[in-house]
Amino acid sequence: MLGMIPSARASATERVALLGTSTSAAASEDRALEDEPTTSPGRRTRRDGLVSVRGIVSLVSFVAVVVAVAFGYVREGERHARARRFASLGATGYPGDGYPGDGYPTNEYPTDGKVHHLKVKPVGHAIWLGSELPNVKRAFLNQNKKILHKVGWKIKLWRSADITPENFPYTYHTIKRALKYNLKHHENVFSMIGDLMKFEIMYHHGGLYMDTNIELLRDPTDLFSVTATLGKEVFLVADPGGDKRFASAGFMGALEKHSALFASLITNKEYLDAIPFDEHCIANAWTGPMYLTLKVLHFDNAVILDRDTAYPLLCGQDGRDMCLEQVDHEALVGERVSKKGSKLVVDKNDPEKIWRIKVPCKEIRKLYPDATALDHFSLGKSWTGCDPEVKTQRLVDWTLNYVHDPSSFIFDFILDQVRWSEADNVDVMTEKLVNRRMGLLGTADVSAQLVVLANTARSGAQLMSELLRQAFNADEDTVVWEDDTGFHSDIPLYNRFLDIGDLWSERALEMDWVTRDMKPKILQLGVDEDVFNNLVNHPRTFLDQLLLGAARHGYRYVMTRIGWNNALGGARATRRIARTILDEFPKANVFFLERANILAQYASLAAAEETGVWMKFSDPLKPESKDETIPTQVVFDFEKFKQTFQERHDWIEFFMNEMRARKRQYVHLVYEEHLATAARQVQTLKRIKEAYGWDIDVNPTYLRNSVHLVPTQETELRQRFDNPEAIPELLTQAFPLDELV
Repeated sequence: MLGMIPSARASATERVALLGTSTSAAASEDRALEDEPTTSPGRRTRRDGLVSVRGIVSLVSFVAVVVAVAFGYVREGERHARARRFASLGATGYPGDGYPGDGYPTNEYPTDGKVHHLKVKPVGHAIWLGSELPNVKRAFLNQNKKILHKVGWKIKLWRSADITPENFPYTYHTIKRALKYNLKHHENVFSMIGDLMKFEIMYHHGGLYMDTNIELLRDPTDLFSVTATLGKEVFLVADPGGDKRFASAGFMGALEKHSALFASLITNKEYLDAIPFDEHCIANAWTGPMYLTLKVLHFDNAVILDRDTAYPLLCGQDGRDMCLEQVDHEALVGERVSKKGSKLVVDKNDPEKIWRIKVPCKEIRKLYPDATALDHFSLGKSWTGCDPEVKTQRLVDWTLNYVHDPSSFIFDFILDQVRWSEADNVDVMTEKLVNRRMGLLGTADVSAQLVVLANTARSGAQLMSELLRQAFNADEDTVVWEDDTGFHSDIPLYNRFLDIGDLWSERALEMDWVTRDMKPKILQLGVDEDVFNNLVNHPRTFLDQLLLGAARHGYRYVMTRIGWNNALGGARATRRIARTILDEFPKANVFFLERANILAQYASLAAAEETGVWMKFSDPLKPESKDETIPTQVVFDFEKFKQTFQERHDWIEFFMNEMRARKRQYVHLVYEEHLATAARQVQTLKRIKEAYGWDIDVNPTYLRNSVHLVPTQETELRQRFDNPEAIPELLTQAFPLDELV
């Protein structure tokens, strides 16, 4: 995160300094971090203890040979290691002629355009405003200085006194307005000021920018080579604190001055004048990653590198930072003071803050060999300070005013935020966003992808729905982890998958879950009520409207289920509807799900019909709600069983014949083989992912935390029946009664 003062309320002296009218004593100390030449110890001579010239020559020759051989191996190893890192960053090749023989620049300011591919002076920029730079941040900045100086770079720490019209001709007046707001309201707007400063710094100077939480783990010059090889001018890194489709504003580089991307961020005076600093809790939208990414989408001169490049640890993974730990005062005395490889640092600005640090952070460097930098998030995060509901409303307003591309994922992202919000006006915000998108689309229609799940009764359709919803609501690169506080993900869930269930009968349309929940939701998506009420007779019209409305609301996938219907005339209607859907939606993704153990299926179906409890869901906030229910015993009725079995058989045969007749590909699943255990569920979703090329997350931990459907307790099959002795022997041979189900 970018540098900011530890408190929004600065001292009187600091406030004057913030306005750029004076400097503090700390300025000279900060300047020591900048532009400090790399020196070498002076030559020393001795007159005594001389050895013979021949001895010296022999010794030097021997050492030279050994060093040359060793140096060759080391450099060859470095070359291969750097080539691997280069490839991991997404480049297509390694420019072997881009460096001198040793792989490092030969002078402090390279003049050959091939060295680093830079067309500017190699300078790493950082920003710290307000009070004196805390000691812990100074330690990391000194480490960065050491790494940069080794390869001929300098480092520049920008302070409050640097905020002048000469340095920031485009953003100066906006920055001064922000500083005055801070002085008047004592609210922290330094993340927004820092964003504007860094964009203009990169525009005028190019080079490298890093937030003050950043510690360089290795020479960053490979990143510039990657950028040049890909034909780009600017490199950014995927954001670590939310949706990784956004670019982070905390670590970036530019090969040359006056990039069109950075120009677009600082030259729109109307936008700069409109920035409301009282909305600093959505600084990520006004000046941060969302604003940056919005511009990146319209330029082809920037590459967004993998998140691990600068953020091997994500925002929220502070506990995994092995090189930074905040400790209490007891660490200053006794045995706790000494800890191998670390030192204690007390914050001058806040003596209550004591840090144990390890610099350089060798552990993270070893664990993440492709990482160039590390963000120590424990040192501070931005964008806090307002109620979540207020924040959502402000994000919506910003999107309505400034996102002009209807296909932009930012629309989907904000719609997701709204749907997850607990605000009272979710419907109003959603309608505004959808209307705005429709206005931008004009006559262009975009539809969601249809997913069809055909199934036999009690075969795991609801379980499959939950798994698909969770898998779709994150992509394959989503990072998940668990700690003492629970389950965490590096993204807000997308909420891009909608399951409308099985609506394909008049009986279903009269059920409570439809009339109370599903129908209102579908109507809000833009489906006409008359169309909804007649969906059994006109499934094509209904699905057309539904898929169009769902896409406008940010859903990318809509699933409908269809199973056999044993009501009067139901089987005939179900088959007609199934044929219509298969014919009218040839690009739909299709599954068929059945249960192999027909005795267990019969027992489950009979119990649901008898009790009226078709499924039970747990409440994430109530652990006791996850307790598995005791299965209800049912009476085995052979005549009823035969009818159920025949209906099941006819439905399976019908569907398979229809798919064969159309030469359609589909995924056939059997509950016992593909869904009965967590491990099988993961393997099944991997299979589906490969079959349809879906960008879904199949991480076992992530999927496990998605399922709220409470299963019945596992028991022997015989315990599901009051009269197991009535079951014919032929059936018990095929489905042993001692089998656990």
